[in-house]
Amino acid sequence: MAFSSEQVWAKFFEDLVQTAVPNFDSDTQAVSIAGTTLSADLANADPEISNANIYNIGNLLPAQGPTYAPAGDLITSYALFLQNIDLGGDTNPALQTEINSAAAEVSANQNNFDKVQKEAVAAYTDYKTINPDFDQGFSEYANANYPTFNAAKNSLTAAVTRYNGLLTKAYGPGYATIQNAESAVSFISGARSISGKNVYNMNVKVGTVAPSGSKQVLPGQDPAAPLSTLTKTFRPAFSLGGNLPGVLKSWQQASVEETFPVSFSLSGDFSNGNYRDFGWSEQAKASYRSWFSVKVSQEASYESVKVDLNASSFDCTISFNGLQTFPINADSNWFQSGIIQNYKDKLDKNSPKFFGDGGSLYVVPSSVILAYGLKITIKVDNASYNSLKTAFQQHASVSVGVGPFSFSGSESSHLNTSSFTYDADSNSISIEPKNTNIPFLLGVINNKYGVSESAVKEKVMQTSK
Repeated sequence: MAFSSEQVWAKFFEDLVQTAVPNFDSDTQAVSIAGTTLSADLANADPEISNANIYNIGNLLPAQGPTYAPAGDLITSYALFLQNIDLGGDTNPALQTEINSAAAEVSANQNNFDKVQKEAVAAYTDYKTINPDFDQGFSEYANANYPTFNAAKNSLTAAVTRYNGLLTKAYGPGYATIQNAESAVSFISGARSISGKNVYNMNVKVGTVAPSGSKQVLPGQDPAAPLSTLTKTFRPAFSLGGNLPGVLKSWQQASVEETFPVSFSLSGDFSNGNYRDFGWSEQAKASYRSWFSVKVSQEASYESVKVDLNASSFDCTISFNGLQTFPINADSNWFQSGIIQNYKDKLDKNSPKFFGDGGSLYVVPSSVILAYGLKITIKVDNASYNSLKTAFQQHASVSVGVGPFSFSGSESSHLNTSSFTYDADSNSISIEPKNTNIPFLLGVINNKYGVSESAVKEKVMQTSK
């Protein structure tokens, strides 16, 4: 039975998710698979380079569909969401006069408390000098000997309480929570500040590093250090869990031993694929290049290799030295998913769309699918074998594509020393590139936000039956 390139992609999508995400829940999650593998330097010896790459992946909001592609960024969409929350406050303009008066009262009380506290501390220091055996702290001293301190403190507390109460009345319950959340993502002192390190951002190095070997070294010369254009700066804080550095060591060991413990075979039944099973709508379509493709020049797009795909003779086995998912999360100091859940139904009527199909916060990356080391074995009928062999050999100096993997060209996912082995007796082609010692990104698992609680409860009930 004949099948299409799109069906091979659907099979790859299905097998990859089943292998990497066995407990996937299509009601609360959605998977985006890359159409071309991307280097994911997330365990660099320089943690600031790793931080930059973690940010680039974690902050990227993927397009709503099976194909991993950029559609926005998390912190901008989240900040816009905060700005569009309607807390349902009192619109009485007279409240502003009361707020201004309360603010002035807070300021006066704060200045007085600062003055009294300074004087009280000085008095406590003098008292300790005169009475060296006094072993109690400042609070005990003030309670017994300096009542003005507690009076000033209580007066300030009362003023602040009145001021916050008026703000809550004017702007609605939760005003302080949202105000603090907006401050946490600000450009001035929040996660988007690049003026210095704070609790919301992280140190990064951005730019490019020339790959080792990019500069010719003559016999007898020492290799020059790779040129780089790295700049130190700051980005909103993200984290990558799962101990990638430790896992990477085991993957590297498997590479040295030439073992491929993770493998799946694209063969057998090739259905049309239903991306609804992976969190998308019934109408969702994937957009990928042909499963077998080549480039005739660096400037050209990938072209399909003409082959007759027949289920009885086709098998494409993809093997890795390692494959695993790793959680990736925005730092909770600036990104509070609870605020999204609590206020998703309290938005201004003119706010942008944040949830559901087309909403900017509908899907947010929660894990990355990383792989390391690769071996591909293709078995086809005789005619298809000859077609693939000819196409691959003719375009090996530019680029050859098998699914999301690219070989031999300048945009290769791997080093340009990919090894192609052809066996006419078995009509098979093996591709085993030397890896770059950097994991590659196959896709991301996203959490869905704004999903109704009733839909989740219904899924739980169905599962329990």
